[in-house]
Amino acid sequence: MKKKQSKSQVQLFNLIFTMNWEDPESDYKALRITSGDRMMTITSGGCNTLSFLLYDPMEIYAVDINPSQSYLLELKMAAMKRLSFEEFSGFLGLKNTQDRLHKYHTLREELSDGAKAFWDQNVTMIEKGFLMNGRYEKFVKLVGRIMFFIQGRKRINGLFNEKTLEDQKDFYQQYWNTKRTRFMFDLFFNKYILAKRGLKADYFHFDDGSDSFSGSFFNRFRKALSEIPVHNNYFLHLYLKGGYKSLNEVPDYLLEQNFNVIKARLDRIKIITSDAKLWLSTLPDNFLNCFGLSNICELMNPDDTLKFFNEVNRTACPEARICFRNLMIPREVPEILRDSIIMDEKLSRNIFDNDRSFVYGKVAAYQVKK
Repeated sequence: MKKKQSKSQVQLFNLIFTMNWEDPESDYKALRITSGDRMMTITSGGCNTLSFLLYDPMEIYAVDINPSQSYLLELKMAAMKRLSFEEFSGFLGLKNTQDRLHKYHTLREELSDGAKAFWDQNVTMIEKGFLMNGRYEKFVKLVGRIMFFIQGRKRINGLFNEKTLEDQKDFYQQYWNTKRTRFMFDLFFNKYILAKRGLKADYFHFDDGSDSFSGSFFNRFRKALSEIPVHNNYFLHLYLKGGYKSLNEVPDYLLEQNFNVIKARLDRIKIITSDAKLWLSTLPDNFLNCFGLSNICELMNPDDTLKFFNEVNRTACPEARICFRNLMIPREVPEILRDSIIMDEKLSRNIFDNDRSFVYGKVAAYQVKK
């Protein structure tokens, strides 16, 4: 039975993500950020928003309907502002340290009242190092532990040994293209478990119930293991081993050589907690150069998706660039707007074919023509 689609934009409150699961390399290619650009991003884990500062935009509006995601970005920015790189790495959870709670109290005054109240109630997460302790990240660690039990250390570690792409395909066929691996996806990447343990039930509000989620995710996983170089794919390492391989295979904002540049530009980020289409409606015409939209429209019904893209089209500067994804529920730029918001087919194929984060079913680049 199909679910009713009368509900408007899904409202979320719990902290779902403590990191971004969108490959920033795909965003970089699609958005082609230049110095002086104004950007809109979906906040989520804040990783990509922070990394975009390396491209010298004038302003980044980090928008999320979920206040917890805004509070997360606030905390990351406060930590980056107040701490050294070594302290920052330890505070987030990249390194072992015993004084995370003390450091939180030294930077707490940088936070808004809402963020203070949120993190005061979640100090246990801070003490553990919050980077892999969001709702989805805990699910990923659980999947990794079960996968380790089923596949064993040799097969998992062997996957990350340096190989040619051809050797990588052979390794996948021999050790990973198995009934055991498929069973893992049937067990964990179905809608019931994803809604209960990984995401939230509301993520499926607008799903029509027709797709095989586990089969789809398995095919995406197969592609990541056999068609995309495993080397430096930190997403795959997170899924299978529950953490980053090394301090050199991390998102750009966590690399020491980028720390001071990003820290100096933090004031260019404006954190917005709002329904994105309502926030866009407050902006003037021709205001934004780049839109990193993630898979935001899966939380909207078709009518709200049209309203949203109407606002994107209105607020976009001529030649503005867009990166847009689907995770589970198909969404596209509404047909009525496709003469002005135009998919770059060649670039989109390139981005999707090389996207390291295997979970997304679509990663596409668009440009606004006026």
